[in-house]
Amino acid sequence: MFKRMQSMQVQAVHSFQTIGPDNHEYRAIIAIHNTNLGPALGGCRCLHYAHEQLAFDDVMRLAQGMSYKAALAKVPQGGGKSVILLPNKLALEDIDRGFLFTWFGQCVEQLNGQYITAMDVGTQVADMDVIAKQTVHVASASNIGDPAQATAQGVMTGIRAALDFYFSSNSSSNSLSEYATKRFAIQGLGHVGWRVAQQLKQLGADVIAADPDKEKCRQAQALGIEIVDIEEILFQACDVLIPCALGGVIDDDIIDLLECKIIAGSANNQLSHDGIAQALAARNILYTPDYIINAGGLIFASSQYYNLQAGKQTSLDTSYSDKIESIYQTLMEVFILAKAQGENINQVANELALRRLKLGLDDSTGLSNANEITLPRKGNVYDAA
Repeated sequence: MFKRMQSMQVQAVHSFQTIGPDNHEYRAIIAIHNTNLGPALGGCRCLHYAHEQLAFDDVMRLAQGMSYKAALAKVPQGGGKSVILLPNKLALEDIDRGFLFTWFGQCVEQLNGQYITAMDVGTQVADMDVIAKQTVHVASASNIGDPAQATAQGVMTGIRAALDFYFSSNSSSNSLSEYATKRFAIQGLGHVGWRVAQQLKQLGADVIAADPDKEKCRQAQALGIEIVDIEEILFQACDVLIPCALGGVIDDDIIDLLECKIIAGSANNQLSHDGIAQALAARNILYTPDYIINAGGLIFASSQYYNLQAGKQTSLDTSYSDKIESIYQTLMEVFILAKAQGENINQVANELALRRLKLGLDDSTGLSNANEITLPRKGNVYDAA
């Protein structure tokens, strides 16, 4: 594991375990990737993993992504992430969530503010409220709220940037963000995907989607959204493919089967490995780096967390919204630099993030003036479930 940490430049990995009142063993991992810009902030995933090494790989890669996300969003946070490994023989509905998140809150408190937790896959605001009884280092309890709307705002901003860049860069089309003339395919109708779907429909877009939740699919159909099988959504002919589920969905097996012009979604670590970015570029598919486009939730959580800690907030502050809109300019900078330098977009984004991690948030020089930067490995993505 130490070689893996070194290759990804992870500062620390903390492991915890306990026996629950149901006599099941519960384990948790908190990874802190980089704290140069501030305390690590990142969500807590609560999942079944086939074996623990997959959980270690998942949490370290996600923590690295949070460092890059904070750097490019110019948020004073480091990168961290946590996972709770659920007993494989225990059904989700049988988990004692009160016990589980009380214990996890105590784990977070032991780190003395090095890590601030938040919602992620498998956790919800009610779980964060339980954690908040054990530690102040939580960024999406009821007193702050669900970051999903802010994340969706960032995704919509990123989609607009990608559409503007793609259709102005390809001479065969000169239509910019005319949503009514575009087709969007959304994988996952969870907290963020559902909000993105609703907003696209309000703009008159043609939207298709897939989700394993049949009730959510019925609700989508009532809005005029076409529902396709979950196994088919990635291969739909569309202008924008929007992955909003788990990571690693864009891999070597499907590259040649994609029929989209742009990939722009909220899921973390959408590419199964870094080489996929070059393959997408070769096919003239514009990839919007996930840790840039999905930064709205982090911007929201960090802003509200610090306002509460400083006692400045009696009601939810909305000043973060303008900062989320800056995702547009960040993406445009990355797109333009990648085109000018003949590099793939992911590489340019990684280099810019690493430069800010090294030089701080006040660094305003462009990548064209940067010295060569050695990129750490991001590793492969494995299916957690």
